[in-house]
Amino acid sequence: MRKLAIAAPIIATLAATAAFAADPPVADPDLAPFRQAYTAGTGLSYVVVKDDKGERIYRYGDASRQAAQKDVRGFMLFTCNSPHVFVAKNPPDKTALLKARVVKSGDPEFADLDAKYLAGCKNPLVKSALPKTK
Repeated sequence: MRKLAIAAPIIATLAATAAFAADPPVADPDLAPFRQAYTAGTGLSYVVVKDDKGERIYRYGDASRQAAQKDVRGFMLFTCNSPHVFVAKNPPDKTALLKARVVKSGDPEFADLDAKYLAGCKNPLVKSALPKTK
């Protein structure tokens, strides 16, 4: 009985520690407009980030969208050959995302961004994001 009395506070402390460690991260409220645009819709979409070097075009799809819906810590975007994780708590990434705009299929500039993305891409496996016409 004495062993249980000693073990009870230790078990309670461990349980409380595990509960605090399991708290999910909270979405950054400053990035709420970007998160809303990023996670809405289906299919391939583009993200345009303007900085002092010019304009960078990334794209992402449903898998990245679903990951962002489950995990608020970051966003997975792709250039022609590589993935880029933008972490919400990383100040340079957050600054870039605050300036970014999401362009979805059907938006007026989608075809132009698709052409620019493909023009800078020498990877033959990367195809157009424009919907196929029948």
